[in-house]
Order: sequence, then C-alpha cells, then structure tokens
Amino acid sequence: MPECIIKRDSPWYNRNLACLDASGDIMSISDGAICQRTRDGKPVGKPFNSEAVIRMAVSPDGLMVVGKCRDGRVRLWNIKEGRLIGQPWEGNDVQVMCLDWSPNGAEVAGGLEDGTIQRWNTTTGRQIGSPIKKSYGLGWIWSIKYSPQGDKFASGGDEDIFRVWSKDGELLVEINGHDNGV
Repeated sequence: MPECIIKRDSPWYNRNLACLDASGDIMSISDGAICQRTRDGKPVGKPFNSEAVIRMAVSPDGLMVVGKCRDGRVRLWNIKEGRLIGQPWEGNDVQVMCLDWSPNGAEVAGGLEDGTIQRWNTTTGRQIGSPIKKSYGLGWIWSIKYSPQGDKFASGGDEDIFRVWSKDGELLVEINGHDNGV
C-alpha cells in the first residue's frame, strides 16, 4: 500500500482534495490511493486500498467517497472503514473527468471526456437515465457541480462556456465569456 504523501512528481499530484465538514479532516489522492489526514496533517488510518484512483468526490454526509479509477471504473468506498462497497458502477465506458454528489446523497454526476454527463444511483451503482449529450462541440467536461437544491447542475470543460442543465438533460442556461476552458 502506498504511503500517504503527496509527491510533486507523481502523475496524480494535486488531482483531488476534499474537506470533511464534520471533522475538518482532509481527503486526498496520492499515488493512486485515497488518504485521510487531520487538519494538523496526521494520518487517519491507512490509505484506502489502491485501485489507482485519479478523481474523487466525498458524499455530503462525509461517510462515503466515490472515485474514478485508472482502469476507467467508478467505485464507492466507506470512509470510516476504508473499504470498497459493492461492485464497480455500471456504464462508464468513457473516461470520467470529474464527479459530484447531489446534495441529498442519492446520486453522483460525472463529466466525461466525450462531452456527456452521466448520473448514477449511489445505492445501486446503476446509471440514472441516458447520458446527457451535448449536440455541439467535442470538448471534455472538466467540472460539474449540483445546485444546492439538487434539481440541476452546471458543467464546464474545454470550451469557454459553462452550461446549466436540468436533471432531465434540458439545457437551461449557456454562459459565454471565459477566455479559456472552464
């Protein structure tokens, strides 16, 4: 199991960080493993088994973390126990570039390198509906964030635009004006 030290020359350096609200602990990815440290930098437990994680998002209640592994699979871990839960989530044949939990914790959205958005049920790991496909542009989706109400989300990527979508996949707002990708 890799040591939980962020190495600047690691291919995963500075990919993901998250703060657990209840404890203030920091979750990070280092050398493909998910690690937890206190605010003072002390390790909490051992790094989660190495599935070569390269993206992650922590659940709103701070109990779970979802991660996209280097082999393309999306997996779920119990933070307190540091163990995998269930099987890899279905339907992620395209590389997942970012992840976000809905505020109620019932689903996770992922932005994919083909410019689509996919949603999963966090209990079953099954896809929710069809992927939301952009009908224009080929840009990757680098960032995704649910609204506080959980009824829509924003996405940004290679293009100089960010978009707000309904959970049903309807484009609600398109905002231009950035000089580079979002």
